[in-house]
Amino acid sequence: MSIDLSKFWLGLDMPTLPTYTETAYPRYNIIESGGNYRIEVAVPGWDKKELEIIYDDNELFLKGKKEHKLNEAERFVHQGLSLKSFERRFILNADLQVEKVNLQDGLLTIALSRTPNSKRKILEIT
Repeated sequence: MSIDLSKFWLGLDMPTLPTYTETAYPRYNIIESGGNYRIEVAVPGWDKKELEIIYDDNELFLKGKKEHKLNEAERFVHQGLSLKSFERRFILNADLQVEKVNLQDGLLTIALSRTPNSKRKILEIT
């Protein structure tokens, strides 16, 4: 008995399906605690000098540029560590502000809090 596997892949290359391309890099978490938020971005092996964070008009931009050059006598036998540059953008609510940014042990942490004049309300449905 033979099975034709060519039909199995039909449609799996559609652009609507999620892929793990550069848009999925770097990986991140968004954590909520008591109305405040924290964004954690995995950037193992990255240095502060290689990262840029810009907060402008409710948009938070993360940019990373990494250059890893080998000596002339060296070559990669296997390259499993990502050395690609990236850009990631987060749209923040108008009542959120960036409190602090920390890079420790390959984890970039961005603490967000609500502004004191936040107009956010929980509305009751009648």
